[in-house]
Amino acid sequence: MQVERFLVAALLWSLVATGLWWRRRRSPLYLPTLALLATGLVGTFYPLATSFIAPTSWRNLSHLSDELVVATQLQYVAYAAGLLASAWMAMQVGWTSAPAARISTNRDTSQRDFVVAATLVVVGGALYALYVQRVGLSALSNREDYAFKYLMSQGLGPLQFGLWMMIAGCLWAEASALAPVERGAFRACAVAVALWSIAVISVRTNFAILVVGFLAIHCRRAGWELRRVKPALIALALAMYFVLETFALFRGAYKGDVGEALWMLQGRGMETIAAAIGGSELSHPFITASEIFYDREPGSLAGRSLLDGVLAFVPRGIYPDRPLMLSEQFVRSNYLEVASRGGGAAFSLVAEGWLNFGAWVGPALFGCAGGLLLAWVERRWDAAPDGLVARLAPYFAFYVAIQHRNEFATLAKQVFVLGACVTPVWILGRAAASVLCGRTLTPTAQPWRR
Repeated sequence: MQVERFLVAALLWSLVATGLWWRRRRSPLYLPTLALLATGLVGTFYPLATSFIAPTSWRNLSHLSDELVVATQLQYVAYAAGLLASAWMAMQVGWTSAPAARISTNRDTSQRDFVVAATLVVVGGALYALYVQRVGLSALSNREDYAFKYLMSQGLGPLQFGLWMMIAGCLWAEASALAPVERGAFRACAVAVALWSIAVISVRTNFAILVVGFLAIHCRRAGWELRRVKPALIALALAMYFVLETFALFRGAYKGDVGEALWMLQGRGMETIAAAIGGSELSHPFITASEIFYDREPGSLAGRSLLDGVLAFVPRGIYPDRPLMLSEQFVRSNYLEVASRGGGAAFSLVAEGWLNFGAWVGPALFGCAGGLLLAWVERRWDAAPDGLVARLAPYFAFYVAIQHRNEFATLAKQVFVLGACVTPVWILGRAAASVLCGRTLTPTAQPWRR
């Protein structure tokens, strides 16, 4: 079955290469391009890496026979085919023409952007300060038990979201035509958030959101095109990902001090590499999908997760019997001890499509729907570069890159909650900017319309 793994991987990357060729005149971080690349990487990393090295992980790897691994790969091929179909449809309706790089220099727009970005950072910072006070710095910086802080955070979601509001504010400012001093202040805030996330609470997600968001903004602003990407930049991107994976290993080994952690990693040798493969961010969605394919029936949900997903993030105070998300159900069924400590496991969009609409068809439908949505977002970014969609898109670029670790409910929650926080600030920012500029508020810059 080893040969089949390589053949299916070649088929998957042929689909990815076709999609990249169609989008060669767009930014390297064009959202549908990110989705395609993520699908190719997740769909091939674990099957090919484990052809040479036996992985170690806390996951149920004993379930993953060679036949099941190849069957899982084929579902990723179906998902990529759906993304490719969405790219073709977007081309037919003219959504993929390369935009001219432009940033508004209108004073009213700049004032609005400053008010919105500053409000997000200040309000978000106040909320997160309350969150730190309630949870405690000792719990947040605990490197012995990473799940402990999540247990302590239960019920504090609105306060915890303050840090993501700050990140959204920093990216909003970076995408705007602010004065250099103003932009520098927001960049300093972004650096502070990144350092806090890495050095104190050991959460690399916040750092990655900032890095990918800043890159998405500057790639578009500079007019960079995928066809002009040089091998050195690809090597740099791989090196950055390697650093993130190394940080995860280091975090797991860090129990006493830095020297002890480095000594432990060096002494384990091949065990470290095996743990890196089994614990990689690229492996976990694939493993989840394989585990689900092992003991569930395709199409058994018949679309129910899409309905339950809308209700899954309603506060329990409003809806005490809200349905559990698929990821919650999965970890309780497969990893009860992890669930009891407040931990979780990465889910899989491919598996969710398979569960809802059956093998092949389900992943292809999910890929097509997701690709069309991302193409629409990019189209709005082109048509209204100073609009609400354009300002929020850089924040979600990272979630597109890690989409396969999630499910419909978690992705919808991120979009809904951030949109609910930012939209009122957007409206107030427009009103404040109009007052500052001595103008009457007009309805020409509606968030979702051109």
